[in-house]
Amino acid sequence: MEELQDAIEDAQYVNEIAQQDDGPRPVLPWKKPTEEELEIWKQLKKKESKDAFTTEWTMQEEIGLFLFSSYLKETHDDYARINFCEEVYRFRKYGVQGRSGLKRAKSIIKQFLVALERDPVTDEVVMPRRSLVFEHDLKRPTSIGIPEDQRQKLYAENMDFPACSECAVGLKGVIRREIVEKVQNIEDLYRSSKNKSSLQESATAISPIHDSKKLLNANITSTRNIGFDDGTDITETSTGNGLHRDLFDNGESLVMESLKCDYWRSFLESPKYKRLLGFLWFRDRPVEPDDFFEMRRLGRGGFGLVTACKKGTSGKLYAMKVMNKRRIKMKKSEQLAINERHALASVESKFVVNLKYSFHSKDDVFLILDLMTGGDLGFHLHQKGRFPKREVLYYSARIMLALQALHDKQYVYRDLKPENCLLAEDGRVKITDLGLATKITPKLHGAAGTRGYWAPEMLRRDSRGKRMNYTHTVDWFSFGCCLAEFISGSNPFRSEVALNYGLEKGQQTKEKAIDFAIMEMDPEFPPEKFEPDAADLCQQLLRKDEKKRLGYNGCSEIMSHPYFKNINWEAIISDKEIPPFIPAKDVNAATQSEIGNFVEDKKYQETILTEEDEEHYKDWDWTNPRAFAAEVIEFLIYERTTGEPLLPPKHEACCCGIM
Repeated sequence: MEELQDAIEDAQYVNEIAQQDDGPRPVLPWKKPTEEELEIWKQLKKKESKDAFTTEWTMQEEIGLFLFSSYLKETHDDYARINFCEEVYRFRKYGVQGRSGLKRAKSIIKQFLVALERDPVTDEVVMPRRSLVFEHDLKRPTSIGIPEDQRQKLYAENMDFPACSECAVGLKGVIRREIVEKVQNIEDLYRSSKNKSSLQESATAISPIHDSKKLLNANITSTRNIGFDDGTDITETSTGNGLHRDLFDNGESLVMESLKCDYWRSFLESPKYKRLLGFLWFRDRPVEPDDFFEMRRLGRGGFGLVTACKKGTSGKLYAMKVMNKRRIKMKKSEQLAINERHALASVESKFVVNLKYSFHSKDDVFLILDLMTGGDLGFHLHQKGRFPKREVLYYSARIMLALQALHDKQYVYRDLKPENCLLAEDGRVKITDLGLATKITPKLHGAAGTRGYWAPEMLRRDSRGKRMNYTHTVDWFSFGCCLAEFISGSNPFRSEVALNYGLEKGQQTKEKAIDFAIMEMDPEFPPEKFEPDAADLCQQLLRKDEKKRLGYNGCSEIMSHPYFKNINWEAIISDKEIPPFIPAKDVNAATQSEIGNFVEDKKYQETILTEEDEEHYKDWDWTNPRAFAAEVIEFLIYERTTGEPLLPPKHEACCCGIM
């Protein structure tokens, strides 16, 4: 009977995954605030920020921009100015590097900032095309454009909408001219280059940028390359004649001011504004277990289960990690749980499983995470034996950037292994389970993680027998173990060779033998499985001396290794690289009977939670604003596409059990 129930839940889980592509399928309505609740919330927001509910504040919310844009286009059919603003935000979001940056800048100018063309037949002015927002993360950046105390004077001198004959958005004068001339100068510089080499030499003479470290940090440095399709590079600096993310900001500031003058008051009285307030209120309310519906078990941790779940209001699928407070107390692991929660909220990376919500009940703490339906790399490695080189390169590149994202936030991961690398349904890999992640401190010591992936410095002791301190370098050793395992199918320190090495050296147990091999053995990388570059990379990552280990100075050292010479790092970093393997749309996990449940033994029953225990979780609750915005905007886009309000079925029960 239990097997039948598991089979039914498996089928429901696979069906839910398959239907995600069809759009949101909510099972709960969005709760609406009463007038009193809304007023209390508004007063709290005003205490948090004096700018709350202003135009600028609203446009810096993804949902705010989406609904204001929808209001203009649906209610007034006025789209040119807001479309210009949206294109400026995309220009800033996607950056200005390369031919694509120049192409995007020229497209914005052609559509919005030059004299409008006329239809040769009707002689009517041809307006720019009308576009809609489809992104869930498009918003107005903070502190964009002209300061408010200067805006009114420049507005009078540089805006004339709708009478301006110079462009579709009414921008004129020196601000418009500076934008057009700036882009034209870059275009002329490109066109006037007689040959590729002379232009490259000129650019390099200004500021050579060729190594992978600068590519990795391109989004935060003040000097960038503009690379063209033929390989030509034009260096862009903060003082030179280059493109910048703020190229259109002054123009956008005035155009947004014109929209504010024309429409803001009427928007505040519209149903869309009321709906915006309702969504933002809902985001700030406490999240509850009943907001989610549990589905199939996916795994089991030290303190509880990981299950698939559905968010009732949006129909979005997530993974729910439930940790029992009594089990946490039994193992004195409150700080480990809190560390995981803080690390997940701190590291927002496309290479790390992201935290969407955290909340707690009387008995449990909850983490709502990305649902990775493709299974873990340990599961797929077991099925395949070893990964083809294309998969090795792709997985290791993304894992490397995930580790660097943690290191950039001063965290060390400490638990890298194939089982903690999960595939999404499209084949993109992310690392998960930050339960052992911790801040890097001068006194960090002690073995943590999974035996066989530990770095030697985790096991070393000083002359007094005390554990020695370590830093982020332990992650690069674990990375070397995983890389070798991806290539050969075997971790060099969890092999028969390593076990026998330790036993022959007098170690009495399997565990001590593996630890001894990590400390003393130099693994071999046979040429039938490891090409020369792969062997050299693994050797450098698995150096016993962490100061000589590749990665000691950051992942740019690893990125520059010849093994990765054919990697398109720009595509990997921007998440545009197409995954080499797409997992089957199936249950890519162990059976539920294999995962099992926890036994509530005598020790568990005798563990009592006190008010002091509850203090550990006083700051646990959190909502990821970007995740919430993504849910709402996906929901709104579906309504816009169908032309009907998206409501949960009146009498249809959810396929999942309510917690």
